[in-house]
Amino acid sequence: MAKTATKLPASVWIVMPGLNESRYVRTVLKKVKNYTDNIIFVDDGSTDDTVEQAEKEITHVLHHKINLGKGAALKTGCDYAFNELGANTVIMMDSDDQHNPAELPKFIEAMKSAKAEVVFGARKVDGQMPFFKRMMNKCASMSIKLLFGGQFIPDIPSGYKALSKKAYPKLRWDSLGYQVEMEIASRVSRYKIPFTSITIDTIYHDHDKGMTFLNTLDLFHSILWWRITL
Repeated sequence: MAKTATKLPASVWIVMPGLNESRYVRTVLKKVKNYTDNIIFVDDGSTDDTVEQAEKEITHVLHHKINLGKGAALKTGCDYAFNELGANTVIMMDSDDQHNPAELPKFIEAMKSAKAEVVFGARKVDGQMPFFKRMMNKCASMSIKLLFGGQFIPDIPSGYKALSKKAYPKLRWDSLGYQVEMEIASRVSRYKIPFTSITIDTIYHDHDKGMTFLNTLDLFHSILWWRITL
């Protein structure tokens, strides 16, 4: 007999940003709907039929007319969840089928058991993760710990994480692009927000997708700026 999926509490909402994800978005949304119908998809200016595909599965589809960046899409979704829909917790996940929805309940369990306000999903460090990504992830974590103090935060670039309504005002980021993950970690460390981490599956479809070397250089410049301004 198939195991019944653990439903998420009604106060939990999923926020998923996406750009030209028509290939995966319906598949991902169908998987997430096994655990909750509380899903917000934020289309970040797609030029394909991503919006149309998402609207076939869920009600809450938000749309940026132009591409603003992942950080902007996440903030649009989180603002909507906390301010308009009354969410107490948001779980952020990517819409490209690289996060396993079966792990959604683990974030809520970890938040409760650790009395945490933020839960970071840390991917397994194995042969599936490209060497460059492994090194950059380690450097990012060490940089945050060195500059802001506090506990070591693993796999900061991972987009799978949960945050509470209580933590959101201090976490609410300014980053528009991929820097959002690092800014969230910087703010967690700077404001001593209680957090924990859980191990999540490593799933890759496109090894060349995501941050480039130039993105990485810009990221470390941003870390220094946050150290001064936060």
